[in-house]
Amino acid sequence: MRGALATMAIASALLGGVANRADAQYVMPGAPPQYGVLQVRGGVAPDPTVADGVAGGPVSLSGANSSCRGYAQSAPSHVIMAQSGLRFLAIMVNSSFDSTLMVQTPDGQVYCNDDTDGLLPRVEISSPPGAIRVWVGAYSSSGGGPYRLGLSNNPGIRAQQLGPPGSGGGVVVTPPPGRPPVVGGITPGAPPLFGNTGVRQGFQPDPVVLTGSAGGPIDASMLDSSCRGWITPQPSHVVMAQSGFPNLRMLVSAGHDTTLVVQYPDGRIACNDDGAGSLNPLIEGPTGPGPIRVWVGSYSSGRAGPYTFGVTEYPHVGPGHLVGGGGGGVVVAPPPQPPPQPPRGEVTMVDLQPRIPVTLFGPGMSSATFAVWSPRGGPRIEIVVTPAGPSLSVSARVGGNEIALGTVPQEIARDAVVTVTQQPNSTLLVRAERPPDSRRSDPGAQMLLSVRWDARSAAPTLVDQWSGTFSDRAPRWAR
Repeated sequence: MRGALATMAIASALLGGVANRADAQYVMPGAPPQYGVLQVRGGVAPDPTVADGVAGGPVSLSGANSSCRGYAQSAPSHVIMAQSGLRFLAIMVNSSFDSTLMVQTPDGQVYCNDDTDGLLPRVEISSPPGAIRVWVGAYSSSGGGPYRLGLSNNPGIRAQQLGPPGSGGGVVVTPPPGRPPVVGGITPGAPPLFGNTGVRQGFQPDPVVLTGSAGGPIDASMLDSSCRGWITPQPSHVVMAQSGFPNLRMLVSAGHDTTLVVQYPDGRIACNDDGAGSLNPLIEGPTGPGPIRVWVGSYSSGRAGPYTFGVTEYPHVGPGHLVGGGGGGVVVAPPPQPPPQPPRGEVTMVDLQPRIPVTLFGPGMSSATFAVWSPRGGPRIEIVVTPAGPSLSVSARVGGNEIALGTVPQEIARDAVVTVTQQPNSTLLVRAERPPDSRRSDPGAQMLLSVRWDARSAAPTLVDQWSGTFSDRAPRWAR
C-alpha cells in the first residue's frame, strides 16, 4: 500500500452537516473522543507523550476525502487540546498491523497518512490553538487492534520508539540538568481526573477525603522498578501543599488491590502497594510546598474499581477512617502543634537555572530563600519576597540597593506560594499562586510578573504583569 499525505479543507457536507447523525457511515468530529484528551501547553511534555487505544471500525475514512485510507469509529480516537499555536507537531502510531491516521486541525484542515514508517502512519502539522481531532484507523475493514499514539515536537522521534501498546513505555528524553525527570508516559501537568484539594499544616478536617476509580493503561513499573500496578497517564488527584510538612500521609481504602504513585513538588517519585494493610497502599514523608500529584492504580491490568483516597497528618489514621469523599473523614483529634519559627537571619541562596522554578515564599517554609539571578551583561542580583503588612513585596537587591518589582495583594498573599523562574529569553517570571479550595468554593488566584535586565539603566525592570483566578489562561509571555 502506498503512503499518502493529503491536506484539504473538510467539506461541510461530510464533517459539518452530518456531525449530529448517529450514522456509522460518517465521522463525527463533535463526539467525545474514545480514548481521552491530551493537553499540549506550548510544547509536548513529556516528549514524546503517548496514549493507547484500539483501532478499527465501520467508518471508511475515504468518505471524508478520497485521499484518506482505513476504517475507524465515527467518534475521534483522541482529541489534542493545543493551548497555544504549534509550529511543529508530529503525530504517529505504533501497531502490529497496518494502521492509518486522519487528523483535523482547529482551522478545519485535514491531514491523512498511511505508510510513512513501513506500515505505520505519521502526520506532521502546524496548528492554531484549539482542538486537534485524531482518528486512528485500520487499513482493512476487518483489521485493527491495539495501538500506541505518540506526539512529539522532535522530528527525529519515530513511531517504533514509542514502545508497544500497553507497555507504559515510550521514549524518555533527558531533561536539562537539575530538572526532575518525567518518565513512563505519564503526563503530570494534565488536569487530575478526580479532583484536587489544598492542605497546609494543621488542616481541618483531618483526614481530607476524595474518591475516584483506580486503574489505567500504563504499567507503573516503567517509572521505577519499585512501582506496582496500572495507572492513567494523567494524575488521579493533585494535592496542593500550601505549606511544607514534616510528614504528610496519603493512603487508599478500596475493596480491591490498589497501589499508589506520588510525585512530590521537587520531582521525587514514591510508590507503594500494601503499606496501609489489607491490600491498601500508604505513602508518607516530608514535603515542601507545591503540587503533589497522585496516581491511584489497580494492581491487576485491566482491573478498575472505586476507591477512597485520604490525606492526613495523623499517624493513627488508617483505611477504616476514610469515609465519603470531597470532605473530611471520621477522625477527631486535636490539631498538631504549630511549626517552630525559622531562626532569624537564616537564608538559603539558590542560583537560578533556565526553566527551573525556585520557591521564594510559602507557608511553613523553614528558612528564607533568595534566588540569585545573573543576567547577561549584569551583576549577581538577589530576588527576594518579604511580608509587607497583609501583602508581599517582590524586590531585587543589587549592589546594596533594593529595587521594588511588584506587590502581591492581600487576596493572593493569603496562603500564597511564590516562585521565580529564569525563562529561556533570560527574563524572569515571578508567579504568586493561592490554590483553589473546593470546600470553600474558592477558585484560587494568581499573579504573574515579567522582569528583565535593563542594560541602559543598569537595573532590573518590571515589563509586564497579569492576575486572574487559578484556572484562567495565562498570557503568552508567561508560557
